[in-house]
Amino acid sequence: MTKVWRKGLPFSVEVAPLLASMPLLDEYREPLVRLQGAWDSLALLGQMSGAATDMADTRTAFEALTGRLLDSLARRQLRNAVQQLQGRSQVAIDILVRNLFERTADVGFLAGDGPLRALLQADADGTADLAQAQALRQRFAAYVAKYSVYDQVVLLAADGRRLAALDETRCAPVVDDVRLREAFEPGRAFVEAHGPTALLGGASGLIYAAAVTALDASSSDKAGAPGLLCLSFKLEDELLGLFRALCAGVRRSVLVLKDAEGRVLLTSDPWQIPLGAPLSDAGEGQGWRLDFAGRDYLSCNAAAGGYEGYFGPGWTAQMLQPLQHAFADAPPEQADTRARHVDTRELFDDELRSIPEEARRIQRELSRSLWNGKLKSRTQSPSQSPAVATRGTGGGGNGSNGDGAGGNGSSSGFAVTLLNEVERTGQQLRQVFERAIAQLENGALGAVFDGAGFQAELAISIVNRNLYERANDCRWWALDARLQRALADGDATAATDVLSRIHALYTVYSLLLVFDNTGRVVAVSDPAQVHHVGRHLQGEWVGGALGLRDAGEYVVSAHQPCGLYGEDGHAPCLVYAAGVPDPDGAGLVGGIAIVFDGEPQFRSMLRAALPAQAGAVALLVTRAGEVVASSDARWSPGDRAPMGLVDLPSLPADRHVTGELDLEGRVQAFGLAMSGGYREYRRLTPPDPTDLAALVLVPLGPRLEVGGDDAAQVAFAPLPPIGAQVLDVASFLVDQQWLGLPAVQVLAALEHQRITAWPQAPVAVRGMLGFEGRMLPVLDLGELLFHQPCGDDAALLVCQTRAGQRMVVAVQQLGQVFVAGAEQLQPSPTRPGWAAQAQVHLLKGKGPQMLTLLDGDDLWRLVSGVAEQTPALPLD
Repeated sequence: MTKVWRKGLPFSVEVAPLLASMPLLDEYREPLVRLQGAWDSLALLGQMSGAATDMADTRTAFEALTGRLLDSLARRQLRNAVQQLQGRSQVAIDILVRNLFERTADVGFLAGDGPLRALLQADADGTADLAQAQALRQRFAAYVAKYSVYDQVVLLAADGRRLAALDETRCAPVVDDVRLREAFEPGRAFVEAHGPTALLGGASGLIYAAAVTALDASSSDKAGAPGLLCLSFKLEDELLGLFRALCAGVRRSVLVLKDAEGRVLLTSDPWQIPLGAPLSDAGEGQGWRLDFAGRDYLSCNAAAGGYEGYFGPGWTAQMLQPLQHAFADAPPEQADTRARHVDTRELFDDELRSIPEEARRIQRELSRSLWNGKLKSRTQSPSQSPAVATRGTGGGGNGSNGDGAGGNGSSSGFAVTLLNEVERTGQQLRQVFERAIAQLENGALGAVFDGAGFQAELAISIVNRNLYERANDCRWWALDARLQRALADGDATAATDVLSRIHALYTVYSLLLVFDNTGRVVAVSDPAQVHHVGRHLQGEWVGGALGLRDAGEYVVSAHQPCGLYGEDGHAPCLVYAAGVPDPDGAGLVGGIAIVFDGEPQFRSMLRAALPAQAGAVALLVTRAGEVVASSDARWSPGDRAPMGLVDLPSLPADRHVTGELDLEGRVQAFGLAMSGGYREYRRLTPPDPTDLAALVLVPLGPRLEVGGDDAAQVAFAPLPPIGAQVLDVASFLVDQQWLGLPAVQVLAALEHQRITAWPQAPVAVRGMLGFEGRMLPVLDLGELLFHQPCGDDAALLVCQTRAGQRMVVAVQQLGQVFVAGAEQLQPSPTRPGWAAQAQVHLLKGKGPQMLTLLDGDDLWRLVSGVAEQTPALPLD
């Protein structure tokens, strides 16, 4: 990966230009640089005194790790910010395209409406009058009352004359627009045009137009079509609310809609990005950075993903955030309690996961080096006896930290003090690394929970917008004069023809049907389902539709089987229905029912709302926990939700909650969002069992087993020595318990080395290891004492008995080398198994800690049988 140098450290090319906007980097760079400066001072003191251990490699390793850490932090911040902007801009354009797809179907349906065609015929015959135009204008108003997304409906003659308009005050008497006349081209189903138009008095709008044929013209040949139907979609009204919702929580962000030439058609903040401004794309090649009007932005552009084969007018959505705000919010320092004791390593890339491991490895190597230095300073003291020394007057034990020099002189005391300071500085460096990683992980976890909530809100928003269309469709089609006359006359053939034409325009349905006042099916849209004709429908929704007295009302079934959906007709589904008015007077002549093709359509909606996280799942559920739809094949409609959600029955409309739950051995972050309706659809309605909610699940990882006592991992803190007799102790950790050996019995801590297997050895003997020309047996204290091997990362200590025999012991982790009072040692009351004849003592530390002091001679007796069989051969 190509790197460039910034602030004395190497950074990836894509983040280098953005570093000045990332305050979190300085939060960690400054203490790391300061600690490395202190490290250099300590190294100089060590060289001057001759007491320093080798620190050059450790310093170089920490310096390299600093560069990796800060580069990873920068790239992670950029990735999080880009994902947020990219995801929201994609949502904006995809929701718009879904919406506009419905408009293409609406204009096609309404262009075949009988009264429109009758007025066109009358105009062609010269018999049209104002009363007929007024009646059509009222008909337009009835349609728009059910579809509030339109602000103008106009019928034009072929020469552009206005024949009828919803709002005549805004529409010019003659509309001459070459863009709209393209709808007359053979085979052209519709045209969409955006910009200033005489239909709206010169104002800009998004217009959908389709050719309309007179009653006696061939419906299949539009070459001689005498008219044009135009629908004006409330683009600004529809999108600004969506844009505001998507920008919420992203500081100072702005979302824009651009045309194919890159000019801004709509903006959530005209003070930042004005209408009509030419706005270029930004991408990975520019580091996602965009300069507009002298201000730097982080920017992401999204093209439509398409819906039912429709990709919209070729527009794109772009979300921008001022660079000074894009990285201003640092991740929280406190861990999210919703993800405690969860293995979240799968959420982070390999490099990020490797940094804390590398910091710990460097610290282990430093600890080993310092340990050897302390051992050397103590065991070389002229006043030190093989095991116990008398407290001297020149360099007595340091009562404040228990790490004094025992009987050593002032030179040894200075060496130990220096080594302690080196160790403390190394620990501080490691802690900075671990704190930075923890903070970054906490921020990433918080983003996962926030993202699950956002995606759940997005999913239910898409569902609400879609079902809004379904509720409107059934009422629109109930106004169709052809269906009304067919039902009134009992003409099944005519009704079938109308339903088939409508169904060809609206592909999201499984079946359309009309029924008479007894609930008997008169006609269906799909010839393959003609067996439903003559059947008497059952269900509350049937009587509900026939009981409606207002053309603005509709009914919807519960999500349950009704015999109209699925291969066997018994799959659960939603049916929307409305009464069909009698064309000759008051009352109804029957009803229209539309069976929503919910299984694939809902699945598509849910998948469109899924976060970009492997294994993420989205479900649509009722308040009772019944699955209506799922993005995952593990759950089918009618199943129960995979877990109990206590918030589900009582969650208020338009509210969402986040949390965690366990599913199939993994912890999942979840977002649950309850429907609040859309526009006139189910807005401000009381809670109902049929309310729908979206549930988004994002896998975090398996639940970790929580240890019973984490205190054992805290460094053993010895009490100040008491009495004249003192003992230097080399401490270490084994199976989370503190153990130790007399320091004079420990020669050195070794770097990680390959251990040669020894098949005849007892279980606790791992094999043989070469040291100073001899092969030494390796005793695993974890296996010996607790039947828990210390593992491949074990620290290796070379020990020597009083008689000079040598061996290696494997321990979990190195501790301190400290001085203790011999009088503080207490014989251990229990010595099971191998320790029955051993010299085992206990040493109490500060607080509840206790250290078990072993003896090298006892350990040697366990391996001496193997050692005696091993030839003392020099190493190759």
